Amino acid sequence: MTASPNVVALIVAAGHGVRAGEGVPKQYRTLGGTAVLRRSIEAFLHHPMVDLVQVVIGAEHGQLYEAATEGLTLPSPIGGGDTRQDSVLRGLEGLTNLKPTLVLIHDAARPLVGADIITATIAALETSDGALPVLAAADTLKRLRDGVVEATVPRENLGAAQTP
Repeated sequence: MTASPNVVALIVAAGHGVRAGEGVPKQYRTLGGTAVLRRSIEAFLHHPMVDLVQVVIGAEHGQLYEAATEGLTLPSPIGGGDTRQDSVLRGLEGLTNLKPTLVLIHDAARPLVGADIITATIAALETSDGALPVLAAADTLKRLRDGVVEATVPRENLGAAQTP
């Protein structure tokens, strides 16, 4: 960790994951034997252009966080807020003293982010004030009316955002 990081990855992991059903929040569940949160963190920790990874967690997730990040060198987590927006704001406020040049905001529940997406996002920030990773829509999209398929939506100009 450098004294004044240039690029910081802010991993937002404060959610309760209620849409994932009963049990622990989805960011603490395992995927291939590894916690989803850990996979997200490691994608940025191992990226050569990222200087620091800072995680934002829910107040009641301390033990889950410690188990998921055991052995990783990370700064103490920042407590999140009631909404994702609140958690991002708290995370950004927690970085103020570090004065990073770039902050990458990532949803902890997206553990399979590739180095190519991280690199492309950093590159896009060289010429823009903000950047949003977007993947081309691959699925066939349908417009519905009252639960009935009305039409197929052309996907040529559609994309799926890969950020919170």
